[in-house]
Amino acid sequence: MAHLELIHIHKAFGASVAVEDFNLTVAQGEFVSFLGPSGCGKTTTLRMIAGFELPTSGKITLDSADLTYTPANKRNVGMVFQSYALFPNMTVAQNVGYGLKIAGKPKSVIENRVTEMLALIQMEKFAARYPYQLSGGQQQRVALARALAIRPQVLLLDEPLSALDAKIRVELRQEIRRIQQQLSITTIYVTHDQEEALSLSDRVVVMSQGKVEQVGAPAQIYNEPATEFVAQFVGHINLLPVEVVAPTEGTVRLGGHILRAGRFGNLNGNLVRLAVRPEELNPGFSEGDNNLTGRVESITYLGSIVRIRVEIEGHLLLIDLFNERKLQFPNVGDSFQVHFSVDACWLL
Repeated sequence: MAHLELIHIHKAFGASVAVEDFNLTVAQGEFVSFLGPSGCGKTTTLRMIAGFELPTSGKITLDSADLTYTPANKRNVGMVFQSYALFPNMTVAQNVGYGLKIAGKPKSVIENRVTEMLALIQMEKFAARYPYQLSGGQQQRVALARALAIRPQVLLLDEPLSALDAKIRVELRQEIRRIQQQLSITTIYVTHDQEEALSLSDRVVVMSQGKVEQVGAPAQIYNEPATEFVAQFVGHINLLPVEVVAPTEGTVRLGGHILRAGRFGNLNGNLVRLAVRPEELNPGFSEGDNNLTGRVESITYLGSIVRIRVEIEGHLLLIDLFNERKLQFPNVGDSFQVHFSVDACWLL
């Protein structure tokens, strides 16, 4: 049985449609991320689950109970914001226990729960400190503990790591996943960061212009994108315009090169796009693989990755190679041959 369900959710602000026909079923204890660019409707959808926005039409249920028009303070939902939203005049312990105090819980119950939550986020020693005495990562941990203290049925997180530096983001997202799995709490996470979504989630909902583009496990979203938008938004992708040669075999032509794709649907028309990830490309010639030859346009060092841009038949091809010490990289202007397997590419 579905734990949280969104059924044909539609949200319009006047003539502007923010969310259109959004459907999603979330299981108990599942971690689902809403991923997409700014303005795609992911935060609006999250706010409708929280009760801060009401849908124009559609239905939201939690354990089969209709929450569509239930006020936010009547929903057993915990919310973590990007801006922490801690009370500056309250200690860490007081912030964590605030929701329980508002709910009228006994003092002993509040104290025990606060102690439990501070242990969960490993901040027992910070109970008497105020928010200004904490780092950004510590403040977000406190915000997370406060949201969890009320024992919500669903935890909602709205880009909670975007204000933190890169190293702290990685550490804290691991902490969020650990806590979520430890508590087995149903979680909806909003982000525009694909790495966050892929590393945290059981499933990812990719959104664009208020619509769901694809829902799937992280590996499915990355390896089997359903649309061109998903292919381009999640990771880097090469999309080469090619001419169909044999539609039943997935054989295409790029200028003077004949290529074959391992995945293709019903090819309507003569022009399609061949998609291949930069990390699937390898230097040199390989019998039985797809082989291309072009000219090196640029080489970019990205630490563990070296990205080579090669111009082939008037189109740029990105090639990502591990920065191995013994690997010999070409020079700009050199002729460069690259190969990739038939199974590594598909047609859109």
